[in-house]
Amino acid sequence: MIVHITQAYTLEVQLSFVSSCHVYVTDCNETVIRDAGHKYCDGNLWHWDEATEAQYCLHIYPLTKPGDNRYCRASKDACFKVDGDLILWGIYTCGDPSYPCKT
Repeated sequence: MIVHITQAYTLEVQLSFVSSCHVYVTDCNETVIRDAGHKYCDGNLWHWDEATEAQYCLHIYPLTKPGDNRYCRASKDACFKVDGDLILWGIYTCGDPSYPCKT
């Protein structure tokens, strides 16, 4: 008998962005693998407890500006913080506000 054990990782997103936003995860090649949907992003926290070992991309955009999609690449366990307002906002790795992700 062959038994496959899959390790699940956790993606944590700390939302401190003064807006409602859409949060989702792709395989970094446009295929959505987890859609958290619309979230009120001011003081909210989102977990994905089945993140993969393979690379994935966290995407977020404000509902009022869907063209302002930003993303971060990650694999395994990851933590990101979304901070700012509609004029100036970004996604940062937790504990390192000097490292913004892509726009």
